[in-house]
Amino acid sequence: TVSFSGHMHTTEHHYLGRERGYLGAQPHHHHVLTAASGGWWSGPYDRRGIPTADSPDGSPNGFHVLTVDGNSYATRFVPAAEKAAGQLRVLVDGPAQRAMAGARRPSGSGQITGTPVPADAVHASELVVNVFDGGPRTKVAFEIGRAQQVSMQRASVLDPFIVDMFSRQAAHRKTWVEPVRSSHVWKGSLPAGLAPGAHRVTVRATDEYGREHVAHLVLEIGPAGHTPQPA
Repeated sequence: TVSFSGHMHTTEHHYLGRERGYLGAQPHHHHVLTAASGGWWSGPYDRRGIPTADSPDGSPNGFHVLTVDGNSYATRFVPAAEKAAGQLRVLVDGPAQRAMAGARRPSGSGQITGTPVPADAVHASELVVNVFDGGPRTKVAFEIGRAQQVSMQRASVLDPFIVDMFSRQAAHRKTWVEPVRSSHVWKGSLPAGLAPGAHRVTVRATDEYGREHVAHLVLEIGPAGHTPQPA
């Protein structure tokens, strides 16, 4: 059995079993669907004159499509126009990225995802993945180059991307729109010993319905002792 609700402006998957009073053979699946308005149509306007409207849990605004085949079902998240076509966002969070957070620059992901990681800060940096329609049954792993896959851990945290975005949108954002802990963020530490230069990061996420989604990131390791500063 499955049920759906909305109005929370977040995406959540809940599986309700005997501990929650549901006595079926399999847990009841309750899916909270994001709002089409995302962050209440908040944020700076894009080139069409429409607010960027990212949701407080880090997902772009959009909608879900439900597919039913007999007694099987699946949902699919569809980001709104002008958003990334993918189902997940990958970024690096560390001292260099946090130093850039809040810089008063035009809206966009490149301000934090494109910040190099100093070689002596690799140990304090981690990969952060937001799977927009992810939940407790979603599995996420990453690999750098041809190295072995590393499993990532789901964490109830604020998405650093949305924290940075919202900090730079104060003049355009509705006063009550603030980042909230996301139920679909995964984290994993960067491996020690990464050589200076560019590295290809591949992230693979298997979602609640067993579908695989893949995203890539170019990770730049810079010289030791250099922490970028906001302009």
